[in-house]
Amino acid sequence: MLNATYKFAGISMYFKSILVSLPSVYAILCVLGCGFFAGIIVAAEVQSATFSNVLRADFRHRPPEMVLDERTNTMMSPLKDILEEAAAKVGYRVEWSARPFARSIHELRVGTVDIVPRTIRDEEREAFVRFLGPIGTQTRDILFLVKAGEEGRIKSYEDLYQLTVGVKRGTVYFERFNTDPALRKIESTDDENMARMFIMGRFDTMVVLDRAAIENAFKQLGYDRFSYADYRQSNRIEHYFGMSRNSTHAAIFDELNRALLDMAASGRVKQIYQAYGLAAEVE
Repeated sequence: MLNATYKFAGISMYFKSILVSLPSVYAILCVLGCGFFAGIIVAAEVQSATFSNVLRADFRHRPPEMVLDERTNTMMSPLKDILEEAAAKVGYRVEWSARPFARSIHELRVGTVDIVPRTIRDEEREAFVRFLGPIGTQTRDILFLVKAGEEGRIKSYEDLYQLTVGVKRGTVYFERFNTDPALRKIESTDDENMARMFIMGRFDTMVVLDRAAIENAFKQLGYDRFSYADYRQSNRIEHYFGMSRNSTHAAIFDELNRALLDMAASGRVKQIYQAYGLAAEVE
């Protein structure tokens, strides 16, 4: 904005210097033209500064931590509040878009989105994502959803080889499962599609990282004839925000990361989770 002011002053001085050699009508037109073009320059600089301080972030429906009302495009989440507060500390604001997680992973790869909340860290993603945080951890079991009455069908990992397994595209579960080529995996894009495919019998079991999210999807579909297998895998999850290595704002990574880590250390992250009644979701 200051640069634009200097430019305006410079243009004005130039035109004033030639006024003495012009008839009065031409002089008036010259001054008007000066003001018009200088105004354009100022507006362009202000607009550029505004857009340059905006982080693009993706949001998905993943209750209880991320709740999206698709009818109104309303997004409610402690993670949303945390990122916005941290971004404000470094002079940025955040613009959110609703996206399926699989698409968000692609956007992180190519740099068309800057940040995606709850991006689990793994070796493959390290190539195109830098990880902000962690702002906390969760300890929860990875489950295998089956039809009610079939809980004993999966008692060990080896039993999975006899079944078809539904997975959510782009989701990281646990190392052995993620990298096992012998498993017959059937991909889906989100919880609603996963639930519909299970109801239709497209696969025998479904691996579940976010129990609340999939149970909410079944509830919306009016289906409750499911249960969880005896076998489950203990898992510790760290809360990261994924930032694209191709982001146009990659230079603020360290500053933004410090802001997030300071919020976690001071108890501010926990406080925000408590405001949503979700204190148990973060350690």
